[in-house]
Amino acid sequence: MSDDEEEISTELKVVLLGESGVGKSSIIKQYVTHTFDPYIHSSISSKYISKEVMIEDINKGVKFNLWDTAGQEKYRSLAKIFYKDALIIVFVYSVDDRESFDTLKDYWYKEVKNNCLSNVIFGVIGNKNDLYNISKIKDEEAIEWADSIGAIFQSTSAKSNSGIDLLFFNLAKKFFDPSYNYKKNDEEAKKLYEKKKKEENMKKNEENDEEEDVVRFPMVHTIKLKNTIDDNEEIQNKKRCC
Repeated sequence: MSDDEEEISTELKVVLLGESGVGKSSIIKQYVTHTFDPYIHSSISSKYISKEVMIEDINKGVKFNLWDTAGQEKYRSLAKIFYKDALIIVFVYSVDDRESFDTLKDYWYKEVKNNCLSNVIFGVIGNKNDLYNISKIKDEEAIEWADSIGAIFQSTSAKSNSGIDLLFFNLAKKFFDPSYNYKKNDEEAKKLYEKKKKEENMKKNEENDEEEDVVRFPMVHTIKLKNTIDDNEEIQNKKRCC
């Protein structure tokens, strides 16, 4: 197997989250097929599609497994099934929809933090920037929020294919950045978890020992056993007299 084949085997699960109609499906379609469908329907289920790319600046290959999730409120509770083990989560809002941005901050981000991996990489997309003339969220505001949660921000347009390639390029670069080192951090988290569980088990065992000491001794009964020798003599005497 060549070095390139080894590198391209790196798979990253990426989940796009956000309200219905912000353009999650269109972003994925544009990134993978370089096409735009103005009549695409909002997703009512979760699905994924893969794309393999070579990050030439760092000579790394990656396979993005891109998950599109339903944004309707009635499907929100199902989303965590798909993002709980994601390595990258991208929050998407539409620049012409203030509510779609506020919901990211007030609902989606909080939900994700409570259910996702501790080392997940965040991205924030301000989609439909071709509607800049009726934009209700300035990039500066979105960038400020993205910085506060350690996310990569990108203004995009699924219609004109603006900024989408750059976003995924930067997400991949962050994953391969030695200062990020997801696998190392994940291993450290695992060790801390195992240490904590070991301490909890030791404490539990100590508590059980204390409870047994209190309960066992009052319940001890002394049983007097007959002397075996005496028993044998008694049996022999009975045999003699009979």
